[in-house]
Amino acid sequence: MGLDHTLAAMPSGGITRKYGKAYWDGSRWWADVGGNLLDARWADPIQPLQGGNIVVDITTEGRGLSSAFVVAGFTDQPRPSTGTASAVIPAGLATLIVFVGEDGVTYETDRFIGSYSPGDPIYLTWDAGKPTVIGKIQALAPPPPAPPPPPPPVVSTGTEVLTATASDTFGVGGWGRWAGGGEKVYSGSYGGYTLTGSFFYGAPRPALQGKTITAIRFRIPQRLTVGSYNSAAMVHLYAHPSQARPGGDVARVAGPFDISVTAGQGPSWVNVSSAHPAFAGIASTLANGGGISFAGDPYTGWTSRLTDPLAGQIELDWSA
Repeated sequence: MGLDHTLAAMPSGGITRKYGKAYWDGSRWWADVGGNLLDARWADPIQPLQGGNIVVDITTEGRGLSSAFVVAGFTDQPRPSTGTASAVIPAGLATLIVFVGEDGVTYETDRFIGSYSPGDPIYLTWDAGKPTVIGKIQALAPPPPAPPPPPPPVVSTGTEVLTATASDTFGVGGWGRWAGGGEKVYSGSYGGYTLTGSFFYGAPRPALQGKTITAIRFRIPQRLTVGSYNSAAMVHLYAHPSQARPGGDVARVAGPFDISVTAGQGPSWVNVSSAHPAFAGIASTLANGGGISFAGDPYTGWTSRLTDPLAGQIELDWSA
């Protein structure tokens, strides 16, 4: 027979899938595959239906032995899980419920839990190809009211003050060699030398990490009586990334921010405008532990932080 040839051709341990019918002989269920009644194992739980479609996996165990396993029943289309009762009909000692499934097909059953009326939406379960009505679909509760909108985020603000830990001038071959040192700050060209001066502030401040800098104020110190100190001047401020004096001059990475100073100007605060193109770069550099550098002509000099502890102080307003 065809099945015999199939089994003979299968390698040991191989599996082939067949489709057949369930058959009850009055005392035992069989898997009818192409007219062959196979004594099979059945998936548990499974409720076969006389003549119902089944899926059978056949395994050959070698030496002419084989076994059949009924995996499941099957239908051409899925059974509906919900429907609408259309009639309740007394039928002798039983009662039939006629319903239209969600697939649009009309069914009837004498299996149900509870009582029903035409028009009731119902839940269904299926056993051995027969439906059981297991309950009514309750009306959907109205959705809960929408939660109130969340409160606006709390915006925290503050001001971090940076006090210079060092100030100095680079030129004539290194730091602190111009005009007797003393951490005074010079900028510009004089006698064939180019000088730059810088303020340093130490390690980055944890309070500034992850914050947005909204304003920068810089305390420019007392102007020294050097160069054209009796004249107004335009000086050029930059941000540099060094926390302390490096081996050479600092790297000026943002700026310049130019400010006009008067003749003999004393200590004063200047604002770095947030609208200035260099503001973002200066703010980022200072927040990450950088400092301020004076560079470029004219030749000017400024009191050191040793003479004025507030020389070069910075105030950074922030928000988060």
